Amino acid sequence: MEKITKQTEFTRVMHNEAKMGAYYTDPDHCRRIGRFLDFPEDEVCCLDPSIGDGEAVLTVMGKPGKDEGNVKVFGVELNEETYRRVSMRSGVFMCLKADFLNDVVISHHSFSLVFMNPPYGTLEEGKRYETAFLKKVVPYMTKDAVMVAVVPGYVACTGEFLEEWCDKFDTVHMYRFSDKEYEKYRQVVLMGRKSDGGTDASLKERIYGILKDADGMQVLPRDYDGEKLMVPRSFEKNITEFMNRVFDYGEAGKTVRSSPLQDVVRDRLFVPPYVIDNLGRPPVMPSEGQMYLLAVSGAGQGLVGKEENRDLHLQRGVSKINKRSEYVTDENGKMKEVETSYPQINFNLIESDGRISTLQ
Repeated sequence: MEKITKQTEFTRVMHNEAKMGAYYTDPDHCRRIGRFLDFPEDEVCCLDPSIGDGEAVLTVMGKPGKDEGNVKVFGVELNEETYRRVSMRSGVFMCLKADFLNDVVISHHSFSLVFMNPPYGTLEEGKRYETAFLKKVVPYMTKDAVMVAVVPGYVACTGEFLEEWCDKFDTVHMYRFSDKEYEKYRQVVLMGRKSDGGTDASLKERIYGILKDADGMQVLPRDYDGEKLMVPRSFEKNITEFMNRVFDYGEAGKTVRSSPLQDVVRDRLFVPPYVIDNLGRPPVMPSEGQMYLLAVSGAGQGLVGKEENRDLHLQRGVSKINKRSEYVTDENGKMKEVETSYPQINFNLIESDGRISTLQ
């Protein structure tokens, strides 16, 4: 059977640990979920905070192996090897190699769709990863954004997760996975729309009752043809921040090297060494005074001195034409203004410690 693999470095429940951090969701369930969603013709930005190899979210979007089109998928992945694969994958617009809970900076109110299949396990302080991911991702969602969360049923019915879900989303659909897949991870899928109003107590109690008996939940239908969840539009231009909290120089370098803009970046960042190659060879060796005049007039500009003598410095000469006027008495005893033009030579020295001196 074809598999969709998602890998992270988080711990899993026993079955996942046996798989060395990888867990699998068959593509059939991803396609089933996709039948509940409808997309506008306008641009849509989707966030997957634990994207794995990207196959799951792209299958839900109905476009594995395709270019992003009007739906731009942003992802976060912690595993190095998996990140390498997904960052080069067609259909994934941008991916960060980071711990989503601690290491990302993302623009708020930017994504109108979140597909979330977070790692399963418990943080050191006792909180579930699933709940932590849910709380973390909510601020990044736009008004009326659609959330699709795949989590174990035994987590979905816990007080902390359910409280966060019902406080932030209007629940539209709830299903469990089909028997064979459900036996592995007890997974359920929750689909909702972001809301500021929260869920009233009676409805929350009803949702709790359904999730508490996850074994008895309705199975995610294979051929859903009912009313679909329309995903609102959202635009990449509004995502002004999507980055690691700590700048990764290595990743930045790799991105630049693989970018068609590499030559432009290099030309702006690196200044080529200054070389004077048009002076030729003087027929007579200049005297010390002549060498000084050549230097201050610009002919000798460049690095001068030696490191071992600790007198290495950069020099550059500039010659400007200045004017000076004065009043004098002519032979007839009349006052007149006389203007004199003369060259003013400035000799600029930049020493190794950054000190700048100007000689005139």
